[in-house]
Amino acid sequence: MTTDRRRVRDLPQILGELATGPYPDYIDDVLATTAQMRQRPAWTFPERWLPMVDIARQPVLVPRLPWRSISLAVVLLALLLAATALLVGTQPLRPAPPFGQAGNGLVAFSIDGDIYTADPVTGEARVIISGPTADSSPRFSLDGGQIVFERKVEGVGSELWIARADGTDVHRVTAEPVTLAPGDNGRAWEKYEFSPDGRSLLLATIRSGLPTIAIAPTDGSAVRWLDIGMTATEPSFRPPDGAEILFVSNGLYGRGVFAVDPTTQSVREIVEIKPGYDVAGASWSPDGSRVAFWTWGGTGEGLTARSHVVNADGTGDMELPMPPDAVWNAHATWSNDGERLFIARGHTPGFEDVRGVILPADGSSPGVQVATAGFVETTCCAAWMWSPDDTLLIGRATGLQTGEFHHVVIDTQARSPRLTPWRSSSDPTWQRVAP
Repeated sequence: MTTDRRRVRDLPQILGELATGPYPDYIDDVLATTAQMRQRPAWTFPERWLPMVDIARQPVLVPRLPWRSISLAVVLLALLLAATALLVGTQPLRPAPPFGQAGNGLVAFSIDGDIYTADPVTGEARVIISGPTADSSPRFSLDGGQIVFERKVEGVGSELWIARADGTDVHRVTAEPVTLAPGDNGRAWEKYEFSPDGRSLLLATIRSGLPTIAIAPTDGSAVRWLDIGMTATEPSFRPPDGAEILFVSNGLYGRGVFAVDPTTQSVREIVEIKPGYDVAGASWSPDGSRVAFWTWGGTGEGLTARSHVVNADGTGDMELPMPPDAVWNAHATWSNDGERLFIARGHTPGFEDVRGVILPADGSSPGVQVATAGFVETTCCAAWMWSPDDTLLIGRATGLQTGEFHHVVIDTQARSPRLTPWRSSSDPTWQRVAP
C-alpha cells in the first residue's frame, strides 16, 4: 500500500481529531499536501451509478386495480356458471338400477283426469299432465326416467301414452285403442308395466271377451298379443331381463300360476292350486328366483286367504306363518332387497281388524306388525308397494270403486302409518332414482 493511499484512508480520522482540539500549526502543510493530490474517480462510488436526483424527484406510484379486467372476469364467470346450471338442468337424471334397492323419488297418481307427482317428504303435489282428456293410472319405468298412463277414449277403450318423468315429451304408444283388464283384485290393478329395458310395455288386456297378454313397444309400433291357448291375468316380467312373463290362469286341472316365454310363447306351470281354491297376486321376487301369491277358498266361512312363496321352478311351496289369533293374510308384496314381504293380516273373517305385517320371505317367523287396523285394508281390495329404499310402504286401504281416497304411508322402522295430504283416484307409483 503506498503512502498516498494510507494518507487518504487516515484523513477522516485526522480531521475528526483536529475538529475537537485547537487549530494545529501543521494544518496548513496538510492542506497544501492534499490540494496537490488527485481526487477519487466518481465511478468508484456505487451510489453514483444511478441518477439519484432524478429518482428522488419521481412520484411514488400506487398500483391501480384493473377494474375493467376484473369486471370482465366476473361477467365471464357468471356466464360460465349459468351455462353449467343450464346444462345440468337439461341432462336426464342418472338412471336407477331396475331391480334391488334405489333412491326414493316422487310419487305419481291421478285425480280428476290429470296426472300428478308429489314429494313424499313435504307432501307438495303438482300436476304434470293435464287437459280435457281423462288420464289415469300412471306407472313409472324401472329406471325412474319415464312414466306411462292410460288415456280413456269414450266408447272405444284406452290408449297408452308415455312421457318423461317431469311430464314432458308426451307421446302415444298404442296406435289403436285397447281394452285393459278391469278390477283391483290381486295385482290386476297394475294393468301395465315397463319391461326391464324400458323398450316395451306389458299389458293385461281383454280380447274377444277373454283376458290375455299383450306387448306394446314404446316406439309406437304394432301391439303384439301372445297366443298361449289359455286365459291370462296379472302378467309381470321376470327379473332381471324379462325372459319370462308370470301370469295366473286356468290350467288343465284347475287354477294355477304359470310362466310363458314371450319369444317362443311356450308355457310352463309353476304351481297348481287345489280344486275349490282360487289364486291371485302372483309376483316375482326382485331377483326372479321366487314367486309370491295367495290363495283362498275351501269350506271356510268368510275370508280364508293364505300367502305362499315358491321357487321359480315350482319347488319348495311354503305357506307363510301366522300367529294363532290371525285368520287370514294376503297382498304379499316383495321388498326391493328380496328379503321381506309385506302382508295384510286379518284377525277376523272380514275387514274389521286388518293389520300390516312385515315378515321374512323365508317364513322363519310370523313377522312384526307395522300398521294397525284402519290403515291397511278396510274393503276389498287393497294394493301396496315398497319405497325404492325399503324404508317406507305406500298403498291404499280401500277398493278403487270408492272414488277418491288418501294414500297411506307406513314407516317400516317407526312402525307408524299416516295419511298423505293429497287425494287420489288411482294407485300410487313410486319413482326409483339413483342412490
